[in-house]
Amino acid sequence: SQAASSYKSHDAENIDPHTTRRVETLDYWDEETLAYALGLNGDGTPKTEDTYLGHDAAVLFYAQWCNNCHSMAPMYQRVSQVMEAGTKKANFVMALFDCEGSATASNLCSKAGVTHYPTIMFIGSGTYHDTDVITGTVMGKDRSAGRAGHAPLPRTVKFQGDWRYGEEIRDWIYAMKGLSSWHKVSQSGFLKWLRR
Repeated sequence: SQAASSYKSHDAENIDPHTTRRVETLDYWDEETLAYALGLNGDGTPKTEDTYLGHDAAVLFYAQWCNNCHSMAPMYQRVSQVMEAGTKKANFVMALFDCEGSATASNLCSKAGVTHYPTIMFIGSGTYHDTDVITGTVMGKDRSAGRAGHAPLPRTVKFQGDWRYGEEIRDWIYAMKGLSSWHKVSQSGFLKWLRR
């Protein structure tokens, strides 16, 4: 894709994070980068081809006026350092995205199902199920998924825990990375052959 090829790697130690700016271990994504990672065109319509980045990402959606976002920022930075986000070893990035930076940014956040700040979303390989059929039907997808609501886009899932606890976020990210890795392994190679 043209969007993916327009970005440059930071250095030999870091994966290509498809970003415009990195500060320590956090990437600050622009609209084009978020749209590509979510599998959307710039106008928010879904792409027809799969646009998996080749690595997983956790994205913190925020607004400049949000006091909770500012309170969470140092802890989110520490989690990214512990997880070595942005390195080839981790094969994973932690990003931030300002939902109110422009009308396009606001539209992308709306398409991603961001209804409040801060919202953390994991983007990985495969499908994530944040609700089941029965409770989703009875209670509605947003209520049954948890307080952050249902993630409407493929390959995404929202963090439903308490953002004030870094260990909770870290553990959730590790679990989502494990599910993404399992999906990659089960969809290729020997395990794909076994499933036939």
